[in-house]
Amino acid sequence: MIDFLKDQELIGQLERDGFVVFPFCSDVQLEQLRAMYKTIPADSKSPFWSSSFLADTQFKKQLSEAVADSLKKSITDVLFEHKPLGCSFLTKFKGEYSEMPIHQDWTVVDEANFGSYTIWIPLRDTNEKNGALQVIPGSHKLNSVIRSPSLPVAFEGIEKQLRPYLQMVEMKAGEAILFNHALMHSSPANQSDAPRVAVTYGFVPKEASLSMYYYIGKSKVKKYNMPDDMFINYPEIRNEPLIGEFEQEFEYQVKELTMAEVEDKLGIPKSQMEPLFKDAQLQASFEKNGFVKIPALGQDEISQLLELYNELNLKDEKGYGFHVGMDNADKGLVSTMVSRIKEVAMPKVEGLLTGSHVFTASFVIKEPNPQGVVPPHQDWSFVEDEKRHCSVTCWIPLQDVNMENGCLGVIKGSNRFFKSVRPSPSPQVGTPLKDHMYTIFPYLELQEMKAGEALIFDNRTFHASPPNTTDTARIAVGLGFTQADAEIRHYYLKPGTENVLLKYQIEPDFFLKYDNMSLSKMYDAGMVIEGYNLIGEESYTWENLSAEDMRSLIESAGNKFNAPLVETMTKLFVQPISEESRIDTEPESILNTPTKSESNSDGRTFLQTYSPMNIIREVKFRLTGKP
Repeated sequence: MIDFLKDQELIGQLERDGFVVFPFCSDVQLEQLRAMYKTIPADSKSPFWSSSFLADTQFKKQLSEAVADSLKKSITDVLFEHKPLGCSFLTKFKGEYSEMPIHQDWTVVDEANFGSYTIWIPLRDTNEKNGALQVIPGSHKLNSVIRSPSLPVAFEGIEKQLRPYLQMVEMKAGEAILFNHALMHSSPANQSDAPRVAVTYGFVPKEASLSMYYYIGKSKVKKYNMPDDMFINYPEIRNEPLIGEFEQEFEYQVKELTMAEVEDKLGIPKSQMEPLFKDAQLQASFEKNGFVKIPALGQDEISQLLELYNELNLKDEKGYGFHVGMDNADKGLVSTMVSRIKEVAMPKVEGLLTGSHVFTASFVIKEPNPQGVVPPHQDWSFVEDEKRHCSVTCWIPLQDVNMENGCLGVIKGSNRFFKSVRPSPSPQVGTPLKDHMYTIFPYLELQEMKAGEALIFDNRTFHASPPNTTDTARIAVGLGFTQADAEIRHYYLKPGTENVLLKYQIEPDFFLKYDNMSLSKMYDAGMVIEGYNLIGEESYTWENLSAEDMRSLIESAGNKFNAPLVETMTKLFVQPISEESRIDTEPESILNTPTKSESNSDGRTFLQTYSPMNIIREVKFRLTGKP
């Protein structure tokens, strides 16, 4: 029972997730804490260092008291009466060895009746680059073991499989994360140029007594009753305690945790998908997030593909600034392009796969165009059963990509949002994203990549890209594939209907004959696909969420509002807007009501329907409140 938190909403979050984040320190407190840190002889040769490692017990006590005194008002605002365990500074210095693996903190109370907790406060903003905390929400519920530095780790055998479930907790300086010591947490290496410094405040409920466990081998453990200042006076954590009172010795064996237990207790759906990747960790990350980013091509392969691109002389035939080689009218050229890209790129990717059925390959080009936004969308379904198999795109840039030249952005976890297939053609077919371009775009997680890296994503994953504002075309290759034993399909909206699909059995040559533009014209003309086996018809339904529900779904998967992206887009598109084009309405109306361009079915292409300027007007409005 949690009775020490004053905020009832935080209590519910802490019980459910094992952690809560909230504003905590003032700027004055932060400056006090930073000044204190400068007095500590931190060991910069240690990748991860804590002031609790210091041998001078008196200094540690004084430091802990000074920190607690500085934090007193903040602690009083958040907590009722409790038993403090002391304070310390944690420093993650720059370097690859500063990574902290997944772990749980020690068992120091009777966890059948109480919990033990830490308040963790960064003294500078934390993010993935400088080693922000990562947590597995709800993992405190997995705890059924005694934990101590001398005991084996219950989840050691599945640590790699757990990594995809880590959630990054980026924080501002002075915010706090309060977490249960049984929560699984970690942090990546600090790759920034400055140490990542944080302050911790440990505590337990006032009624709880402290204890420590020491493993003496042969399935035997000693229990010690410990004083309240144990963390000040017990620096040699792997050794048998020299303080405290020995209580008993008993038989104890750590029970290994299995992924089945993790999935059951955390409510993680059991995967029915046949593995695409040889590496189980890569597969788990792909299924959870909807994408993985891996090294793929070397400079030799990149050079070969760029030479092919120049040789083919692909043009932006439609004039949209974003074009795909597969849509070229010269299908002989397309056939050559497909086979050559597969020949150069696929061998590097296939080494990671259990096997693959490749059905298409193309150049994907984003020309310089400050208005060339590709709105959030999902790609077509290519398989019969997406629970068992997956339609996949492997996107490989042939030069370094970032926000400036229009790198891809994704919504993690969106591969699990909807169950409906994604049929052709656009814009005639209704989709769950159709009325939510402005809702989704601000949450994109941009994927900055080096030339030759591969972003392999499930076609269900929401993806998009900002404009290419450089003076050079952004050139990439895209390969479409699925598991080796999957049969590929195409789903086409039956002409004259809005909710009936024609399902075709196809072969890779299908994509040399049909593209979205041709299928769109065919639909409007009442024509059906010819030359392929029509398996049958099936009804088509898709979820039409409100903007609030879509936003909630996106945030529930751990996606954050990307202010830097929206600020950049706002700077690009801040210009006088005529009265005729201005949208005079409230923000919520904008987010919940489809605009005329979103609702039409006049045969325009996807990029014409969702015009960049319309999108940016709304993104700008969402960020600034100004049209």
